[in-house]
Order: sequence, then C-alpha cells, then structure tokens
Amino acid sequence: MKSLYQWGRLSLGLLPFFALAGCTDLDTAPQGDTVTEAQKAELYRRVPERASAAVNGVMSIFSRLEATSKGHLDFGYGSVLLGFDCRGADMTCTTNGYNWFGAETTLDDNHVYDRFPRVVWSNCYDQIKACNALLASVKSDDTNPVTRFNRAQAQAVRAFDYFTLAQSFQFTYKGHEQANCVPVITEDNQAESEQKGLPLSSVEAVYQRINTDLDSALVNLQSTDTERSDRRFVSLAVVYGLRARVALVQQRWADAAEAADQAITAAAAEGITPASREAVSHPTFTSMSENDWMWGIKIEETDPVVTSGIVNWASHMCTFAYGYVMVGATKGINTKLYASIPSTDVRKGWFLDAKGESPNLNRAQRGYLAEIRATPFTNVKFDSYKSVPNQSISAQDLLLMRVEEMYLIKAEALAMSGQAAEGAKVLTDFVKTYRDPAYTLTATTPEAVQEAVWMQRRVELWGEGFSYFDLLRLGKGIDRRDCGFLQEVNYNVPANSPVMLIPVPQKEREANKAVKDGDYNPLGSKPQPVPLNN
Repeated sequence: MKSLYQWGRLSLGLLPFFALAGCTDLDTAPQGDTVTEAQKAELYRRVPERASAAVNGVMSIFSRLEATSKGHLDFGYGSVLLGFDCRGADMTCTTNGYNWFGAETTLDDNHVYDRFPRVVWSNCYDQIKACNALLASVKSDDTNPVTRFNRAQAQAVRAFDYFTLAQSFQFTYKGHEQANCVPVITEDNQAESEQKGLPLSSVEAVYQRINTDLDSALVNLQSTDTERSDRRFVSLAVVYGLRARVALVQQRWADAAEAADQAITAAAAEGITPASREAVSHPTFTSMSENDWMWGIKIEETDPVVTSGIVNWASHMCTFAYGYVMVGATKGINTKLYASIPSTDVRKGWFLDAKGESPNLNRAQRGYLAEIRATPFTNVKFDSYKSVPNQSISAQDLLLMRVEEMYLIKAEALAMSGQAAEGAKVLTDFVKTYRDPAYTLTATTPEAVQEAVWMQRRVELWGEGFSYFDLLRLGKGIDRRDCGFLQEVNYNVPANSPVMLIPVPQKEREANKAVKDGDYNPLGSKPQPVPLNN
C-alpha cells in the first residue's frame, strides 16, 4: 500500500509557487505569471503527487490563527468546538474578561457583528473554497489512485464543513427541511458566488450536498490503494463515521446504525479501538496517536497557534496548560450531570469532585491544581502537552472523531429504528467493557434508550464539541438551572428559541446580494436568568 503526505503543511498562498518550483519537466507558466486552474489541472494530471500540497493546505485551515477575528477566540476549528460547548448546558465557566467565550456563555453573541458567528462562518467557507479549488484542479475522471485519494479528502472535508454550517445556522433537519439554511458553493459555482452571490439553500438541499460529497469520497477511497500517513487525513473509517453522524441528524436510523458499524469495522482494520478504562484513568486526549482517535487536527510545536503562547484550544480548555485556564477561565461540568456519574465509572475522575479532588491525578498534577486554586467540578479530562503542567508549549492535537462515538450512534440508531433491545445491548456492552463494569440499563423503549445514550454522550464526549448540537438535534432547550452556573447565566431557554441559532455575520449579509434581509432567521434576544434554587 502506498502512503502520501510526508511533506510539511503549507500555506495555501504558497501552493502555486510550490507546485511550479517542484516541477522539473513542465513549464506551466512564464515566470511571474499567475497560474491558471487549467495549468494546475494539467500539472496535477501529469504529477498527481503535487496535489498533496493542496490537501495539506486544506487541512491547515483547521488550525489557523486569528484569520477571521483579531482576538484570542480565533484559533481555527477548535474555536468552533469550544464556542458551541460554552453555549450549552454541560460546560460551566466564568464570564469575566479572561473567558474569551464569555458572549457564548451569556448567549450575547446573537447579533450580526459578534465575532463567534464570523469565526464559524469564515473557517468553514474558507476551507470549502480551498476544497473547491482542489476539486476544480483534480479531475473527477482521473483514475490515478493518488488523484482519487486527493479528491476524497476535499469531498469529505467539504461535507464536514457544510454539516457544521447546517447545524450552526438553522435548526435540525427533521421538521425544517425547507427552511433557509446557507449557500451551497461548489467548484461549479464558486466564481458566480463571488461575482453575484448565491441564495440560501434549503436545509434539505444542503444535506443533499453533504451526502453526495460523502458518497463520492467513499467511492474514491474504495478505488485507491493510497493510505493516509497520519490521522489528520480522511480514511474509509472517517467517511463512514461522518455518514453515521449525518444520518443520525436526519433520523435515517437504519442508515446511521449501518454506517456506525461500518466505521467501527474500518477503524479496527486501522488498529483503532475504544480506549480502555486504564487508558482514560488519567488526563489524556492529547495526541492523534492514541488508540481511539479516528480523525484529528495535527498541531506542531512551530504552528502559530502554539507559538502565540495563549491563543490556542489548550489555553482555554486544558486545566493543566499555560494560558487563560491559569487565571480562572477553567471549564467545569454541569454539577447535576456530574452527580449522575456513578462512582464506579472511570469518567467521574475526569472532573474534580466537591472537594476539588480526583483519583485520576498524579502528585504533580494535584500540586499544580492547588497552585492555581482550581475550583470543584473543574475538568481534568485533557492532559497538558507531554504531561508537563504549566509549560509554555501547548501543541496538543485536537479531536475531530473518536471510535467511541460510533458505538453510541449505533446504540441510539438501533433503538430508534425499532430495535430497542439491540440498541440497549450495544450501549450496555460498551459502557460495561470500557468505562463502568457496574453499569446497568433499565430502559426498554426506543425513546428511553435514546435518552440513556444522550446521557452517555454528555459524559463521554464532554468538551469535544458535541453537546450543543445534540440539544438542537434532540429538540431540547438550554436548561442550566441550579447545576453550577453563575446566577447571571442561570438560564432555562425553551427548545427552538431563536437565540439558539447564531446569525449569519453582517459582512456576509452585505457581500451576498442574492439574499434579502427577510430570508435570514430572526435574531434572538439574550435570555433573562431565573433565580437560583428553581
């Protein structure tokens, strides 16, 4: 089997130069001229490996620094994950100036000039544009295995971005199929979108694009013997995993269960299996080399998000890291959710208890938490880089997909497809084997099993960017009443309230002349907190 992508990651702006400089037998353009799409296509046809630089460029957008907003909340897709978790009901945090996601915590980001919607929009659409450019240059009828692999990367990432956008800017698929969502821009209409703008596509049309891209990525990966060199790139397991996620949101239960099972099987073929109790009995989740990671964002020590010192995901999220967590901006767990975790469950140690203790910590970690005066229920799930607390280098990789998620999707999807007993067994076997040997499940109806899976998702996937989209998917509100949140954000927001959606940014509204103001969702209002002890 062949392996690609040993070249370093490159700036998208350098890709044409790199391609020309590396080509010794093809003078694609006079020196100093702009390389056209046709010229790049010819280069990639003759030397398919050159397109790998473009793929590296696509992946590098996941971790770019302050490309959208000159503030410490813009460090690529990690900002998207963290911002939505802060909007939900499972992650407590301060609202002082050290929390750059304070507007997400207070739900005061529901206006067109806020930075967070701009970060979500621009990170996704800039990456989509890069995917479109690659797909325009790498022809669909080329049977070269390297070309097929390259196309699969762009198709899968584009689907991933549209899936993020669809969940961010409109309510969930079921019941909102014809609602306005976001523009669908591909390699075929990229130029038109830049010149004239494009209307908002319906939710249904956006999901059709997502599924078409995932189907194409699957075909391309099945038609190549080229393997990914590391888990920043997409494999068959990842595409199956994305299909499972999408089918779950669309409530195509049988498809979701099948895709999740295929993802588990394909992941196992790569040596990817759920992390054992022992493996997660201490702070971890820092490297894509860990046994359960299917897909992640590769972070290097020399990346700008690392050399910035504090403008990175770890600075805001890893309690042991150097950064904003040192000065009180740590992230904690909903106290009611914490109380629901049995003492026999290894994941209870992912968080400090009411006394500020966890059995999962070593002496150095306990000492460091005492130094920074970590508060009860603070998360200790994520380790510092190379397990050294308070070091200035925060080069932890970022999670995009773990195989454990696939077991939870399979359990829910089986139950909701009418196989409640089978779904309950998948859930029970997973939790008993990997997290809590004393776990029992009494749920027997599809809805009860689905609720049990949701509780497991809230614990297992805490801090990984799933909690908020699950609220939208399941038609739940944001209930923070008396579970550790500050009085000022002690909200009880009903399901489907306008404030639960972030708005399309003002800059996009001004630029896209094909959309009228009335086509966008109505803006929500910042909720009023309810008194504590309600």
